[in-house]
Amino acid sequence: MILSRAAVKEYLDRDFESFLWMKKLTRDQIMRELAHLKVKPKFKTEPWLHQLVCFYIGLTYPRFLFLLDMGLGKSKILADLITQTQRERKLEGALITVPRLINIDSWSDDLVKHSDLEPWPINCETIEEKWERLICPEGDVTLIDYQGLALATTVRKPAKKGYELVWDSKKMKALMKRYNWTGFDEIHKLKNHNSLWFSIASQISKKSEFCYGSTGTIFGKEVEAIWSQFYLVDRGETFGENLGPFRSAFFTAKMNPWKGQVLTFKKSMDSTLHDMLQHRSIRYDEDEVLDLPPRVMRTLSCDMGEEQREHYMRALEGLINAGGKLSELDAQWLRMRQIVSGYLAWKDGTGDHVLRFKKNPKLDHLESIIDGMGDTKIVVAYDYTETGSMIVDRIKEMGLGYEWYYGGTKDQSASRRRFLDDPECKVFVMNSEAGGTGNDGLQNVARYLVFYETPPDPISRKQTLKRIHRPGSERRCFIYDLIMRRSLDRGILDDIAEGNDTYAAVVGGKRKNRGFFLS
Repeated sequence: MILSRAAVKEYLDRDFESFLWMKKLTRDQIMRELAHLKVKPKFKTEPWLHQLVCFYIGLTYPRFLFLLDMGLGKSKILADLITQTQRERKLEGALITVPRLINIDSWSDDLVKHSDLEPWPINCETIEEKWERLICPEGDVTLIDYQGLALATTVRKPAKKGYELVWDSKKMKALMKRYNWTGFDEIHKLKNHNSLWFSIASQISKKSEFCYGSTGTIFGKEVEAIWSQFYLVDRGETFGENLGPFRSAFFTAKMNPWKGQVLTFKKSMDSTLHDMLQHRSIRYDEDEVLDLPPRVMRTLSCDMGEEQREHYMRALEGLINAGGKLSELDAQWLRMRQIVSGYLAWKDGTGDHVLRFKKNPKLDHLESIIDGMGDTKIVVAYDYTETGSMIVDRIKEMGLGYEWYYGGTKDQSASRRRFLDDPECKVFVMNSEAGGTGNDGLQNVARYLVFYETPPDPISRKQTLKRIHRPGSERRCFIYDLIMRRSLDRGILDDIAEGNDTYAAVVGGKRKNRGFFLS
């Protein structure tokens, strides 16, 4: 529907607020304002200044979007807001929705770290269990993935081709009564206003007294994606209750014989769109955050699947029982490291074999990190060739441009150059031994480094870190370590922090205590 010029003018001439001025506030100014509240906020962990600004805005405007680059602590902001709502005795139930099951892990860790809130994760398999945990939570904050929420709240209805899922009105009414605080993590996953996920989220947010969205990538080339995300949070206050006015104001429509109507964003409306975005959102780029340390370190933990855990325990028994035999110690060490990375490799009389586990939380975590970064470039470090192959296969599935830099790369110089120069080449999958030294320039295009596997030798790890974190560099960087709980992953990081080489200790027979490998 095309609106008249008068209707579009009325739509654009509404009064809009902006919170950009709050970026100029000092910590002391904000704390003085918070001190006037009847229930004064308490923070378990000290917020960075930009988090404090977002927290203050969230208290004042209980329907708001936080558009923060990855690594700037969106989860802490929401955790602090839930805590304050609880302390003010306004919290009836808090629901956080996340993109994937694996995100429930990291959210649970963040809630424990930044608050005294008890997570209530919904990571069970059956639909009945999901619904039971969703409607009868025993924690302070319910965590569920978008797909899990869809399965738990829908029923099958006959369709032209089999059946379709539609949300169950009775269940939706029950949820709306159960939760008055809703947070949509990575809300850009709900950008499709025709999707089932959006429909369910819209029903839940309709009656929420407190509703927040968070993402670092609200839209890429699809400007229309803005409307759905704002609508979920502010119910049309910014961009309207339906798409008609938004499309008429910001797009031109042309008919395409193959695609039908095609909408093209009017570049002349850039500044107008920017001004309207400020009405119920605030954006922080990493470069704006001045009180962040030059290197931000974060460890993301996850649990092994049953198959993975079974193989790990067998390898651990083999290590403990190796009796000091060097070759056996080395073999079991290698096997344990491969298992925590998501596969098992062996050689026998018929050749080389690899078994990749069906469930690989560490690889899912990596995909989630990459997916949440938008167009940002990232370096992924690993130790073993099969690990690199597995990572590359997942990136291919994601449809992203990448380079794989390892000993088998035919032209390493060309591989590095493409990552530096090609904007479509987003991921640099790098073997730490092959690329950890002498591979300069990565820091000029990438400030994110993920250790899928960390070198156990502190010197090798330090050299790999220097690929994006170099003395004198003005670019802040973010380092992620992916580790499996109750495995040698944690022990390796602890040893590195003390300057010890875990591999040398294990093969040298100094690591025989079972507890070290189950930390």
